[in-house]
Amino acid sequence: MKIDWDDHEELKAEGIAMSRRFAFGQEMSCLKVVADQAGDLNLPPHWHENEQWVVVTEGSIRFVCDETEYELNSGDVAYIPSRQRHTATFVGPEGAVLMEFSAPPRLDLAPGSIMPSSMKFD
Repeated sequence: MKIDWDDHEELKAEGIAMSRRFAFGQEMSCLKVVADQAGDLNLPPHWHENEQWVVVTEGSIRFVCDETEYELNSGDVAYIPSRQRHTATFVGPEGAVLMEFSAPPRLDLAPGSIMPSSMKFD
């Protein structure tokens, strides 16, 4: 099945210049994230039960996982194990587009969801 991202509601992130579109199945979810502006993200480190894969398809993003910082560029992939502290800290000068795959699915991100956020903060 092909996903047409334009058919999915755009979810604005509070306080961050990013847009997100969300799709999910029975076993995993996919979040398409578009950051049009370069700069600091100011996202606090967090963790969740879901394991996560991040695929950068355009631009670059700085990312911290388990206190190690990585520069992820177009074509790079990052893996975040379940319960691993992580955050994204900076979007590169050309912006970034990335796909976040989570298993089990992040149903708390589904439009209209009444589930509490799966994100945990220390």
